[in-house]
Amino acid sequence: MRLRIVLAAAMAWLPAIPVWAETIPPTYDLATCIREALVNSPDLHAAAAEIAAARAQLHEAQAGRWGEAEYNQILSAVPKAEGNIVNSPQNRNALLEGLGPFTRLDLSINIPLWTFGKLSSALEAAQRGLESQQAGGEAKRADVIFDVKQLYYGLALTQQLSFVLHDMLDNMDKAVGKTKQRLDAGSKTVSEIDLLKLRTGRAKFAKGVAEVDAAATLARAALARAIGKEVNAPLQIAERRLQPVDARVDALDTYLAEAADHRPEARQIASGVAAQSAKVNLEEAGLYPSFFLTTGFQYAVAPNRTTQKNPFAYEDFNYTRPVGAFGLHWDINFFRTRAKVEQARADLDRLRSQQRGATSGLQLEVEKAYSELVQARDTMKASEDGHSAGRALLVLTVSNFDLGIGEAEELFKGLGSYTEASTDYYRAVHDYNLAIASLSKAVGKELAKLEY
Repeated sequence: MRLRIVLAAAMAWLPAIPVWAETIPPTYDLATCIREALVNSPDLHAAAAEIAAARAQLHEAQAGRWGEAEYNQILSAVPKAEGNIVNSPQNRNALLEGLGPFTRLDLSINIPLWTFGKLSSALEAAQRGLESQQAGGEAKRADVIFDVKQLYYGLALTQQLSFVLHDMLDNMDKAVGKTKQRLDAGSKTVSEIDLLKLRTGRAKFAKGVAEVDAAATLARAALARAIGKEVNAPLQIAERRLQPVDARVDALDTYLAEAADHRPEARQIASGVAAQSAKVNLEEAGLYPSFFLTTGFQYAVAPNRTTQKNPFAYEDFNYTRPVGAFGLHWDINFFRTRAKVEQARADLDRLRSQQRGATSGLQLEVEKAYSELVQARDTMKASEDGHSAGRALLVLTVSNFDLGIGEAEELFKGLGSYTEASTDYYRAVHDYNLAIASLSKAVGKELAKLEY
């Protein structure tokens, strides 16, 4: 009997379990956020489409080596015609007399034999173009990763500051309550001035709480949008307390040497230069002829017309013709071809200039990111001691006030000092984490112990 009651009670509770589960917002760590963003990013979808188009161009260039094939066929009705060029019982104007079926097909295949580099240059340009698009996609991927890190660390900072300010506001509320109790009890250790000072301080903390909570809401919405969720979707990050990211930082010279090989932007412009160089060769090859082989098959049949056997008689309705011939195609508009070559060379010179500028720019970006990382690390270490001292001062002032030996002004200053020290420290941690992310993007590899 008791077992039945327990089972019935359990069954009664089962429908409520999914409702509770739906109210719990999903938790995302940084790696999960990055993976979600990489899957849902519109920019990466557009980059994938561009890569697919470049790959199709490569396939087109590869197919060009095998030549071109064309098949044409017509179906119609033609008037009856009997006889030959010497004797025919019919009149040419009898257009609708004895209509019968007629079909004609033409299969032609043009196979390139020697193109003076046209095919190989087109293939090289398409291959390098695909590599450039792929590197561009990797660059956009790096941008998405950095943006997610920036939003994630920003949300972690606002949540941490919100926790600090809420904690300080609770301390202020407790202090105001105790001050009122002591005044009501007639204590001489506090005065109305102390109460007014505490209430004034509480108002400042309340304002800060409202501001940081609003910032946290906005940061959460921005992160949700970045990972492909609804802006107002419930979202909770795994970072409960903002801490310095675990990363290994090597010497600056190491990153300067590796940046050119790891950065997708460097590979993108290098592939772009190679593709344009192949285009120059392609335009130059246009100054020379192309030799090709033409083969195929031609067939036509009209049963209601007499086949003409005389080789001097025109026959366009009944024939079977195999085709095989060598040909030459030469565009002799040399002035126009020269202009195309000059234009292609000018574009190549422009890309090479951009490549030189990009190379020096990448090195400067690495140096700047490394310098900012060193500064952020030093600032974080310096502010860590202030955070610890501010915490000790807060504990001491709160304890003294609770015991009735501390003044309200000292409590207010202690709360303010701890709030300022905590804010400085957590902002320094945020700046350090963001500096690691910036240096990772600048050198083209992940420096943090983060797998996504």
